[in-house]
Amino acid sequence: MSKSLNLIKYLLYAGIFAVPFLAFIVSSSMFFPFITGKNFSFRIIVEVMTALWLVLMLFDARYKPKKSWVLAMLAIFVGVVALSSIFGENFYRSFWSNYERMEGLVTYLHLLAYFLVLAGTMKTEKVWNWLFHTSLFASAIIAFYGIFQLFGILQTHQGSRLDATLGNASYLAVYMVFHIFLALALFYRAKDFRKWIYLFVIILESFVLYHTATRGAILGIIGGLLISWLLIAVLSSNKKTRLAHMSLLAGMVIIIGGFLFLSKSDFVKNSQVLNRFAGISLTEGTTESRLTIWKMSWRGFKEKPVFGWGQENFNLVFNKYYEPILYKQEPWFDRAHNVFFDRLTTNGIFGLLSYFGLLGAALYYLWANRKKTGLSVEDSAMFGSMFLAYFFNNLFVFDNLISLILFATFLAYVSFRSKANAPIPNEVSGVRADYGKAVYAVIIGAAFVFIIYAVNIPGILASKTILNAFKAAGTGNAPGAFAEFQKAISYNSFGSMEAREHLSSFAMQVYGNPNFDKEFKEKVANYAIDELKKQNEQYPNDIREMIFLAAVYNKTQKYEEAISLLNKAIEIAPKKQQLYFELGTSYLNKGDNENGMATLKKSFDLDQTNGEARRIYAVSAIFAGQDALAEELMKEHGGTIQDDERFLKAYAQKNNFEKVVAILKIFIDKNPTNAQYRLNLAAVYLQAGYRTRSIEQLEKAIEANPGFKKQGEFYISEIKAGRNP
Repeated sequence: MSKSLNLIKYLLYAGIFAVPFLAFIVSSSMFFPFITGKNFSFRIIVEVMTALWLVLMLFDARYKPKKSWVLAMLAIFVGVVALSSIFGENFYRSFWSNYERMEGLVTYLHLLAYFLVLAGTMKTEKVWNWLFHTSLFASAIIAFYGIFQLFGILQTHQGSRLDATLGNASYLAVYMVFHIFLALALFYRAKDFRKWIYLFVIILESFVLYHTATRGAILGIIGGLLISWLLIAVLSSNKKTRLAHMSLLAGMVIIIGGFLFLSKSDFVKNSQVLNRFAGISLTEGTTESRLTIWKMSWRGFKEKPVFGWGQENFNLVFNKYYEPILYKQEPWFDRAHNVFFDRLTTNGIFGLLSYFGLLGAALYYLWANRKKTGLSVEDSAMFGSMFLAYFFNNLFVFDNLISLILFATFLAYVSFRSKANAPIPNEVSGVRADYGKAVYAVIIGAAFVFIIYAVNIPGILASKTILNAFKAAGTGNAPGAFAEFQKAISYNSFGSMEAREHLSSFAMQVYGNPNFDKEFKEKVANYAIDELKKQNEQYPNDIREMIFLAAVYNKTQKYEEAISLLNKAIEIAPKKQQLYFELGTSYLNKGDNENGMATLKKSFDLDQTNGEARRIYAVSAIFAGQDALAEELMKEHGGTIQDDERFLKAYAQKNNFEKVVAILKIFIDKNPTNAQYRLNLAAVYLQAGYRTRSIEQLEKAIEANPGFKKQGEFYISEIKAGRNP
C-alpha cells in the first residue's frame, strides 16, 4: 500500500511541475489556439491531480490542507462567483464562458482545486523552491521567445508588441511581472553564483516586459519595486542594505523625473513604448473609452449590487448601457478592461470584497504577521509587492488563465508559509490495505473519469470541428463545411455558440452564391435559422445573438421576422447603433423607405460624429430618392462621389448615370489594374448608348490585365457587331 501511495504522490508532483509549462501550449488544431489548448490542458491536469489527491488523502490525512485565511478567502471568493452565476442572468454562460475567454465558474472551481492540491501536497520549502525554479525556467524560455519576436526571427501575433506564446501583449506582460518579482526574491535569497543567474533573468524579462508596451504592467512593477525597496530600506537590520535600497529609490525617482522632463522630446516621441506613456491623458482614445466603459459598469452594478449579473455576463451590461461614443472601439465588449469593475458588475459587491480579501489575506501574512511565516524582510517585500503590482495591472486589463494560475500558486505558497513553523507529521508507512477505502478510491476514480469527459471532450471536439468547417469553406467545399458545422453543434457543448455564430456568416455566403442550387441554399439557411433561434432561447436578452439571426433573416428576405427581432433588441439596447443599421436595412429591403429613413436617422442622431452612421444614412437617402439630403449629409465628408460600393449600388439602382460613372472612375484611379471596374464602366456606357466609350474601357481593361484579353476581345467584337453582350 505504501508503494501505491508513493506512486500517487509522485504522479501528483508530475502534474504540479507540468503546470508551469502550460504557457507554451498553442493549439493550432483548436479554435482560439492561444486560449483553448492551455485551458483544456489545465483542466484535465487538475482533474487528474484532484482525483489522485483525494485518494491520497483518503488513506493518509497528512495530505489534508492546513487552515489559513488565504484558503478561507479563496473558498469564499469562489463561492461568491458560484452564487453570482446561479442568481445571475445566464447560468449556462456563467458556468462555461466561451472559447475566447474560458473564464467561467468551471475555471474558478479548477483553480480552487489546484490550490487545494498544492496546499495538501507541497509541505516543505524545498519542494516549493523546486517549483519556483521550474516556473522561472519556463518563463525564461518564454522571454527568449519574445526576444526572437523582437528581432523578427519569430512573428508577433498582436502588431509590433511582443506576446510570445500567450498571444496577447498584456498577458505576456503580467506573466513577466510575476516572474521578475520571483527572480528578485530568489536573488535576495541566493548566497552564491546563482545571484548572477537570477540577475540575468531579471534583466532579460524586464527587457521583454518593456517591449510589450503594456502600461499597466510596467507602472505596476515600477510601483511594486518602489514599495518593496522602501520596505527593505525601513525594515532591514543591515545598514548597508538600507543604504543600498535608499539609493535604488533615489535612482528610480530620478529616472521617473527625467522621463517626465523629456516627455515632449523627439527621443520619447520616436519610441513606441515611451510615447505610449507620454500620451497618457484623460482625452486619449483608449483612456476615454475605458472611462466610458467603467461608467457603464457602475450603472450595471447599481442595478444588481449584491451578486451582480453573473460571471461572464458583462456583455449584457455593455449592451444595455451602451454609449454611442464607443463606435470608435470594438463593437462588442465582454470585459470592463478593469478586473475590479468586472468583479463589481458580474459578481456584485460581495465579489469585489472577496477578491480584495485574497489580497488582504496574503498581505496579512506577508507584512502584518511576517514573523509567523518565517520569511525575511526581502521575501516579504518582494512577494507582497508582486501581489500589489498584479492588482495595479488589473486596473487596466482583464485576467487570463496563466496569470490566474500564477496568482493561485503564490497564494498557496503564502498559505503554506502561514503554517511554516508548525511541525510536519512523519511520513505514513506500512499503511494496511483497507478495502472500504479502496472502494471509495474506485468511486473517486470513476467519478473523475466522467468529469474529465463531460467537462472537456465535447468542447475540444467542437473546437476542432469548427476549424475543420473553416478549412472546408476556405477550399470551396460548402457541403463539407456545412456538415462540419452541423457536427460541431451536435456535440452540445458551450462551443455550439461559436459554431452557430460562424454558421450564420457561412449561411449568408452560401445563400448569396449563384453557383449553389436553390435546394442546398434553402437547406443551409433554414438550418442556420433554426439553430440561431435556439441560440436566442439559450442566451436571452443578448443582442449580439439577435443580430446574427436578424442578418440571416434579411439575407433570406424574411424582413418581417428581422424587423420584429431587431425592434425587440432595440428595447434592450436603445443606443446600440448597429441595431439601427440592420433594422433600417430591413425596412429598405422591404421597400418601406419611410421607416428605413426614420430608423437610420435615429442611428445618425445618436452620435453625429459617427462617420459610418452618416454614410449609411446618406446611402439610404439616395435609395429613397432624397439626393439633396444625401449631398447635404456628405457635403463636408468627402461627398457622395467616393470609393464606397454602397454609394455606387445606390446610384446604380436609381439609374443615375453621371454619379455611377464618376464613382467608377474613382475606383479605377485607385485600382488601375482591376479589370472588373473598367468592365463595369464599359457596361454602364453601353447601357447608356455610348458604344465607343464602352469599347475604350474594354481595351484599357485588356491592357491593365492581359488575362482578360480573350473575354474582352469577344465583348468588343459583339459591341462592334451592334449587339449588347
